[in-house]
Amino acid sequence: MSRGTTAIIDFKNLRHNFNVLKELAPNKLVLVVKADAYGHGLKQVVEALDNVDCFAVATIDEALIIRQTRPHVRVLLLEGFLSQYELDIAFENNFDSVIHQQQQLDLIVESDINQKINIWLKYDSGMNRLGFSENEFIDALSIINQQKNINEIILMSHFASANNRQSQFTQEQTKRFLSLSKGYPLSLSNSSAMLNGKCLKDEWCRVGLALFGVSPVEDSTANEYNLKPVMTMKSNIIAIKTVNAGESIGYSQTYTTDVEMKIAIVGLGYGDGYPWSLSKSAYVKINNHKATIVGRVSMDMLAIDISDLNNVNIGDSVLIWGKESNSELLIENVANNAFTIPYVLLCQITSRVKYQYVNK
Repeated sequence: MSRGTTAIIDFKNLRHNFNVLKELAPNKLVLVVKADAYGHGLKQVVEALDNVDCFAVATIDEALIIRQTRPHVRVLLLEGFLSQYELDIAFENNFDSVIHQQQQLDLIVESDINQKINIWLKYDSGMNRLGFSENEFIDALSIINQQKNINEIILMSHFASANNRQSQFTQEQTKRFLSLSKGYPLSLSNSSAMLNGKCLKDEWCRVGLALFGVSPVEDSTANEYNLKPVMTMKSNIIAIKTVNAGESIGYSQTYTTDVEMKIAIVGLGYGDGYPWSLSKSAYVKINNHKATIVGRVSMDMLAIDISDLNNVNIGDSVLIWGKESNSELLIENVANNAFTIPYVLLCQITSRVKYQYVNK
C-alpha cells in the first residue's frame, strides 16, 4: 500500500476532445497548452496529438519544449517576445508571436534579422489586459505592413466574459473587433465562445480548458458538450479511526462531531495542490459513494466521513475528481465546493503528485 496520490492522464479522452472541438471549429484551431498544458504535462500532451494547426503557450521556455518535441508544428507566443533576446529565439525557432504593445513593435521595426515571422496583432476590445487601443491598433497594423521581415498577419482580440452565456459584452467586443479587422485572418473566440456557438466565420479559434474535458462555461459541465475528462485525480486511504461524539477533527477544531463518527484519512492535502478552503458540502468518492470532507485540509492529509459506508479499508482508492471504473466526480463540482475554478485546481497540482499516462 502506498499513499497513492496520482493524476491519471487519459490520451484517448484527449484525442476525443480534440476531434469534438475540430468539428465545432469554423476553420483552424489553436490549442492553448500553457501552464504545463493546464497541469496535464506539456511534452506528453503535445506528443499525443497529431495534425494540429497550432499550439499556443505563454512563455519562450514553454515554446521551446514544444519545438523539441514537434520540430515543424506552428507555435504561438501568446504574450509575445519581451526582449531582443526572445525575439531572436522566436526567429530562430520559427515561432509565431503576438504583438500587443509598442515595445514589441519597436523591436520588430529595428530588427535586421534576415528571416520572416508570423505576427498576431492584438486589439484590446475591452478586456483591458493586453492589446492596442483602437488608434494604436490602426497605426500598428500600418507599420507591420511595411516590414520586410513579416510573413503572415493575423488580427486577434480576447473575450472578457464569454464564459457567461448571458453576457452582452461578448457581442459588444465582437462588434468592436470586426469594425477594425476587415481583410485579414482573424482570431477571437476562446473555448467558451466555441462551446456557446459564438465563433466568427473562418476564424482561428483558441481552445484551452475544453481540450482537457472541462467546461469553462458558467453553470455547465463538460458532459453537456460531449467532452470527456482527461485527468483523474485519486489517492488512497492511509488510516481509519473512530471519533467520539463531541470531539473535534483537524486543525483549529473547526469541526466537532455530533455523534460517534468513523473517519478515513486520505493521503492528499494542500501540499499536493488540493484546496484548503472548502464548503461544508465538499466531498470525494469511494466506490461511487460520496464521502464528505470533515475538518480542515492539512498539508498532507484530509479526513472524510465514512460512517455510512460499508467495506472501506486502508489502501482503498479515493476519487478526488475525474472518472474511475463506474464512479465519476466532475472537476467543475469540486471547484464549486472549493470556491474556485477548475483552472486553479489543475494548475496548482504540485510535483509530488505522481503522473500516469494511459491509452497512448
